[in-house]
Amino acid sequence: MTLKHFQIFSEVCRFGSITKAAEYMNMAQPAVSHAIRELESYYSARLFERMNRRIYITPAGEQLLAYADSILGQFNETRDVLRDAGRFTKVRIGTNVSYGTGIFPGMVSAFSKEHPDIPLFFTVHNSGKIEESLLRNELDFGIIDYPNNPLYFHYMLIREEEMAAVCTPEFEIPDTISMEEIEGIPLLVREKGSGSRNYVERILSDYSIKPLIKMESVSTQSLIEICKTGMGMLFLPLSLVKRQLEDGSLRKIKIIENKWERKYYLVYHKSKYLTQSMKLFLQYVAGNK
Repeated sequence: MTLKHFQIFSEVCRFGSITKAAEYMNMAQPAVSHAIRELESYYSARLFERMNRRIYITPAGEQLLAYADSILGQFNETRDVLRDAGRFTKVRIGTNVSYGTGIFPGMVSAFSKEHPDIPLFFTVHNSGKIEESLLRNELDFGIIDYPNNPLYFHYMLIREEEMAAVCTPEFEIPDTISMEEIEGIPLLVREKGSGSRNYVERILSDYSIKPLIKMESVSTQSLIEICKTGMGMLFLPLSLVKRQLEDGSLRKIKIIENKWERKYYLVYHKSKYLTQSMKLFLQYVAGNK
């Protein structure tokens, strides 16, 4: 197998079409199809299902894509590092929404003041998406909850923060409730794959509580605004609802029997080559936990 095979395979996956991938790569369609057949023959696995003139990636194809993207990313990274030897290279950071909204801006600003020559790229997404991007070498570092695939990563705890249960002052529940009393209370939650959602579901599962989900959203701010209308109870890091608690539009509910504390980790792939810029960012984070 060659690097070209992986490039072709990656583009077919990206476009979901052999024809569009061939056009993008300025190749004949039969040549792209042949490369895919060679990959399938080499790995003795079907990479795509072909139905009604469309292709759908198989589980084997998903596995290969993670490796192919990582290999292609490392190839491009090696080229950039060698070409830019002696210069500061870009650091790509992904952070989950909770950390990215409340804490990350201050970290980025302080780091940039110390190292103004290091260009930064950062994106905010849910923890699941950030972890996928790290596996595919689309990002250098992630700041997420505990990784789902810890065997692939180096990870370092960088912050712990209280998770607050909040609702409107008029919402008809006491200021203090037990874990069992959560069952039956309408909950406002983040989408599947987010760190906040995973954290809440894990805690409730430990107490065999089936959550009554009233609404879910990818937007933390939207959930806060919905919570202020009295539609349900919301679990978020305390830093994200501090202003609403101070102005009285929301109140904090104490839940006995459990300490609700969220943990954030700096994560990077074990096979990641660390440039000088990345080492400086890693040292900065480790020294400012």
